Amino acid sequence: MLKEDLNPVLLLLFQVAVWLYSILAFLPSYLISSVSESDVGLGSEQERAQRLKARSVTGRPAGPYRAMGATKRLVSSLHPGVDTLDKVFEDASRRFPDRDCLGTREVVMEEDERQSNGKFFKKVILGQYRWLSYAETHRAAARFGIGLAALGQRAHNNIAIFCETRAEWVIAAQACFMQNFPCECPRTHPHPKSGSCTTSPVSTLHTQA
Repeated sequence: MLKEDLNPVLLLLFQVAVWLYSILAFLPSYLISSVSESDVGLGSEQERAQRLKARSVTGRPAGPYRAMGATKRLVSSLHPGVDTLDKVFEDASRRFPDRDCLGTREVVMEEDERQSNGKFFKKVILGQYRWLSYAETHRAAARFGIGLAALGQRAHNNIAIFCETRAEWVIAAQACFMQNFPCECPRTHPHPKSGSCTTSPVSTLHTQA
Protein backbone atom coordinates (compact mmCIF):
# COMPACT_ATOMS: atom_id res chain seq x y z
CA MET A 1 0.00 0.00 0.00
CA LEU A 2 2.87 2.32 0.88
CA LYS A 3 4.67 1.48 -2.38
CA GLU A 4 1.58 2.40 -4.41
CA ASP A 5 1.26 5.78 -2.67
CA LEU A 6 4.89 6.77 -3.37
CA ASN A 7 5.82 8.73 -6.43
CA PRO A 8 7.51 6.31 -8.89
CA VAL A 9 10.28 8.83 -9.53
CA LEU A 10 11.05 9.15 -5.82
CA LEU A 11 11.04 5.38 -5.45
CA LEU A 12 13.46 5.02 -8.35
CA LEU A 13 15.77 7.69 -6.89
CA PHE A 14 15.71 5.91 -3.53
CA GLN A 15 16.65 2.56 -5.12
CA VAL A 16 19.48 4.19 -7.09
CA ALA A 17 20.81 5.86 -3.94
CA VAL A 18 20.83 2.53 -2.06
CA TRP A 19 22.60 0.83 -4.96
CA LEU A 20 25.27 3.55 -5.16
CA TYR A 21 25.85 3.46 -1.41
CA SER A 22 26.34 -0.32 -1.50
CA ILE A 23 28.87 -0.04 -4.32
CA LEU A 24 30.79 2.82 -2.68
CA ALA A 25 30.89 1.02 0.68
CA PHE A 26 32.04 -2.32 -0.78
CA LEU A 27 34.71 -1.25 -3.29
CA PRO A 28 37.15 0.51 -0.87
CA SER A 29 37.21 -2.41 1.59
CA TYR A 30 37.64 -4.92 -1.25
CA LEU A 31 40.50 -2.96 -2.84
CA ILE A 32 42.28 -2.38 0.47
CA SER A 33 42.12 -6.07 1.43
CA SER A 34 43.40 -7.10 -2.02
CA VAL A 35 46.30 -4.64 -1.89
CA SER A 36 47.31 -5.62 1.65
CA GLU A 37 47.34 -9.32 0.76
CA SER A 38 49.40 -8.78 -2.38
CA ASP A 39 51.86 -6.49 -0.56
CA VAL A 40 52.81 -9.08 2.03
CA GLY A 41 52.79 -11.90 -0.49
CA LEU A 42 50.20 -14.00 1.30
CA GLY A 43 47.98 -14.57 -1.72
CA SER A 44 44.24 -14.90 -1.63
CA GLU A 45 42.34 -16.39 1.27
CA GLN A 46 41.72 -19.58 -0.71
CA GLU A 47 45.42 -19.88 -1.61
CA ARG A 48 46.42 -19.45 2.04
CA ALA A 49 43.92 -22.12 3.10
CA GLN A 50 45.30 -24.60 0.54
CA ARG A 51 48.95 -23.85 1.24
CA LEU A 52 51.06 -26.59 2.87
CA LYS A 53 51.31 -25.78 6.57
CA ALA A 54 53.69 -28.48 7.84
CA ARG A 55 55.99 -31.22 6.54
CA SER A 56 57.25 -34.48 8.00
CA VAL A 57 60.87 -34.13 9.11
CA THR A 58 61.60 -37.80 8.47
CA GLY A 59 59.64 -37.98 5.21
CA ARG A 60 57.34 -40.63 6.69
CA PRO A 61 53.62 -40.07 7.32
CA ALA A 62 54.15 -40.83 11.01
CA GLY A 63 56.18 -37.64 11.34
CA PRO A 64 57.18 -35.79 13.39
CA TYR A 65 55.88 -32.71 11.58
CA ARG A 66 57.24 -29.19 11.66
CA ALA A 67 55.82 -25.93 10.37
CA MET A 68 57.09 -24.95 6.93
CA GLY A 69 58.85 -21.94 8.39
CA ALA A 70 60.82 -24.07 10.85
CA THR A 71 61.82 -27.21 8.94
CA LYS A 72 65.56 -26.57 9.36
CA ARG A 73 65.54 -25.65 13.03
CA LEU A 74 63.11 -25.02 15.84
CA VAL A 75 62.27 -21.54 17.06
CA SER A 76 64.38 -20.83 20.14
CA SER A 77 62.87 -17.53 21.28
CA LEU A 78 59.53 -15.77 21.23
CA HIS A 79 61.10 -12.45 20.23
CA PRO A 80 64.75 -11.46 19.67
CA GLY A 81 66.51 -11.54 23.03
CA VAL A 82 63.52 -13.11 24.80
CA ASP A 83 64.98 -16.56 25.37
CA THR A 84 64.26 -17.43 29.03
CA LEU A 85 61.07 -17.76 31.08
CA ASP A 86 61.74 -14.63 33.14
CA LYS A 87 62.40 -12.61 29.98
CA VAL A 88 59.16 -13.86 28.42
CA PHE A 89 57.16 -12.65 31.42
CA GLU A 90 59.08 -9.37 31.59
CA ASP A 91 58.43 -8.79 27.89
CA ALA A 92 54.70 -9.48 28.34
CA SER A 93 54.57 -7.12 31.33
CA ARG A 94 56.22 -4.39 29.31
CA ARG A 95 53.91 -4.88 26.32
CA PHE A 96 50.65 -5.32 28.21
CA PRO A 97 51.11 -3.79 31.68
CA ASP A 98 47.42 -3.04 32.26
CA ARG A 99 45.92 -6.26 30.89
CA ASP A 100 44.53 -8.94 33.19
CA CYS A 101 47.10 -11.56 34.12
CA LEU A 102 46.00 -13.57 37.17
CA GLY A 103 42.40 -13.94 38.27
CA THR A 104 41.31 -15.25 41.67
CA ARG A 105 37.79 -16.11 42.79
CA GLU A 106 37.05 -15.93 46.50
CA VAL A 107 35.44 -18.99 48.09
CA VAL A 108 32.07 -17.70 49.35
CA MET A 109 30.93 -20.95 50.93
CA GLU A 110 31.33 -24.73 50.84
CA GLU A 111 28.58 -27.29 51.17
CA ASP A 112 28.41 -31.08 51.07
CA GLU A 113 26.20 -32.42 48.30
CA ARG A 114 25.01 -36.01 48.68
CA GLN A 115 25.47 -38.16 45.57
CA SER A 116 23.25 -41.04 44.38
CA ASN A 117 25.86 -43.56 45.58
CA GLY A 118 25.70 -42.22 49.14
CA LYS A 119 29.01 -40.37 48.99
CA PHE A 120 29.33 -36.65 49.57
CA PHE A 121 30.74 -34.21 47.04
CA LYS A 122 32.06 -30.90 48.37
CA LYS A 123 30.45 -28.12 46.34
CA VAL A 124 32.26 -24.80 46.32
CA ILE A 125 30.42 -21.52 45.71
CA LEU A 126 32.80 -18.93 44.25
CA GLY A 127 32.53 -15.17 44.01
CA GLN A 128 33.58 -12.79 41.25
CA TYR A 129 37.08 -12.69 39.78
CA ARG A 130 39.61 -10.30 41.27
CA TRP A 131 42.36 -9.60 38.75
CA LEU A 132 46.02 -8.70 38.97
CA SER A 133 47.42 -6.96 35.92
CA TYR A 134 50.69 -8.00 34.27
CA ALA A 135 52.44 -5.02 35.87
CA GLU A 136 51.10 -5.88 39.34
CA THR A 137 52.02 -9.56 38.97
CA HIS A 138 55.52 -8.70 37.75
CA ARG A 139 56.02 -6.29 40.67
CA ALA A 140 54.83 -8.89 43.20
CA ALA A 141 57.14 -11.56 41.75
CA ALA A 142 60.13 -9.19 41.73
CA ARG A 143 59.55 -8.23 45.38
CA PHE A 144 59.07 -11.85 46.44
CA GLY A 145 62.31 -12.86 44.73
CA ILE A 146 64.21 -10.02 46.40
CA GLY A 147 62.72 -11.08 49.74
CA LEU A 148 63.89 -14.66 49.28
CA ALA A 149 67.39 -13.44 48.45
CA ALA A 150 67.40 -11.22 51.55
CA LEU A 151 66.47 -14.25 53.67
CA GLY A 152 69.52 -16.13 52.41
CA GLN A 153 68.28 -17.99 49.35
CA ARG A 154 71.10 -18.28 46.82
CA ALA A 155 71.13 -18.82 43.07
CA HIS A 156 71.18 -22.45 41.90
CA ASN A 157 69.78 -23.65 45.25
CA ASN A 158 66.50 -25.50 44.78
CA ILE A 159 63.14 -24.25 46.02
CA ALA A 160 60.04 -26.45 46.29
CA ILE A 161 56.72 -24.73 45.59
CA PHE A 162 54.14 -26.87 47.36
CA CYS A 163 50.63 -25.47 46.98
CA GLU A 164 47.50 -25.65 44.90
CA THR A 165 47.25 -23.97 41.52
CA ARG A 166 46.67 -20.33 42.43
CA ALA A 167 48.02 -16.83 41.85
CA GLU A 168 50.61 -17.17 44.62
CA TRP A 169 51.98 -20.28 42.92
CA VAL A 170 52.59 -18.40 39.67
CA ILE A 171 54.08 -15.39 41.47
CA ALA A 172 56.47 -17.63 43.42
CA ALA A 173 57.53 -19.47 40.27
CA GLN A 174 58.18 -16.21 38.39
CA ALA A 175 60.19 -14.93 41.37
CA CYS A 176 62.38 -18.04 41.14
CA PHE A 177 62.89 -17.54 37.41
CA MET A 178 63.93 -13.92 37.96
CA GLN A 179 66.45 -14.76 40.68
CA ASN A 180 67.77 -17.96 39.04
CA PHE A 181 66.39 -20.16 41.82
CA PRO A 182 65.62 -23.63 40.39
CA CYS A 183 62.10 -24.48 41.51
CA GLU A 184 60.41 -27.85 41.84
CA CYS A 185 56.66 -28.37 41.98
CA PRO A 186 55.93 -31.66 43.78
CA ARG A 187 52.47 -33.16 43.45
CA THR A 188 50.06 -31.95 46.13
CA HIS A 189 49.93 -34.31 49.12
CA PRO A 190 47.99 -34.00 52.40
CA HIS A 191 51.27 -34.01 54.33
CA PRO A 192 53.80 -31.48 52.96
CA LYS A 193 56.74 -33.20 54.68
CA SER A 194 56.13 -36.52 52.97
CA GLY A 195 56.56 -37.88 49.47
CA SER A 196 58.67 -36.00 46.97
CA CYS A 197 59.51 -33.18 49.39
CA THR A 198 61.77 -35.46 51.41
CA THR A 199 63.54 -36.93 48.39
CA SER A 200 64.41 -33.61 46.71
CA PRO A 201 67.43 -31.59 47.93
CA VAL A 202 65.70 -28.24 48.47
CA SER A 203 66.83 -25.35 50.65
CA THR A 204 63.43 -23.64 50.86
CA LEU A 205 59.84 -24.89 50.89
CA HIS A 206 57.16 -22.46 49.75
CA THR A 207 53.65 -23.59 50.66
CA GLN A 208 50.19 -22.21 51.35
CA ALA A 209 48.79 -21.55 54.78
